[in-house]
Amino acid sequence: MTTCDTATLVASERRDARRVLGASQGFFFASLALCVIIDHGLTARNDGISFYGVFHRTIVILVTGFAAAAVGLWRTASYYASQAAPPLLIVGVRAVAVGLFLLLVTPYDMGPFLNWSHMTVGTAMALGQIALTIALVRRRRSAGAVAALAIQLVAGVVAALSLPDWHFPNLLLGESFFEVGFGISLFVWITALSSPTTRRARARASA
Repeated sequence: MTTCDTATLVASERRDARRVLGASQGFFFASLALCVIIDHGLTARNDGISFYGVFHRTIVILVTGFAAAAVGLWRTASYYASQAAPPLLIVGVRAVAVGLFLLLVTPYDMGPFLNWSHMTVGTAMALGQIALTIALVRRRRSAGAVAALAIQLVAGVVAALSLPDWHFPNLLLGESFFEVGFGISLFVWITALSSPTTRRARARASA
């Protein structure tokens, strides 16, 4: 295969990966926006995105959005693997996909055990997501990568301050923007892995 053919193939794969990720993330945020339109009262703002997984009018909508996001994340991880991404990135993205399912099957309003399980899964996912973005910034210090990390850090602080009973009901806002930051990070990872520098390094490693 010639250099031109290789570059065309890489560009095509990159477009497909962006299309899959864009469609799944778009569907997720559209579903979340619909949930917010249906109910954006104090309970929703205080309990965060998980509220829509137990509220009878939004359960199906959130499950659909989570399912779309999980499929998109899994397929994006497969693209990362095809680009010889760091194993922790591939495992981390797939872990987030599985975590979305675990959040749905551990409703926080069904007793202490499920509540603690739900919080444990959510916390582990958040830490994993921000760790992947930090790894991105260390690999590619672009404006997009730095913006993704900054959004996640600020949103994470807002979400954390909303957890104690400090009359600061902004968990929904913090979680939503945290996921926006992670979404940006996933897109920048696609660019970082398919950059000419990365391809040359991969070629040298396989030579």
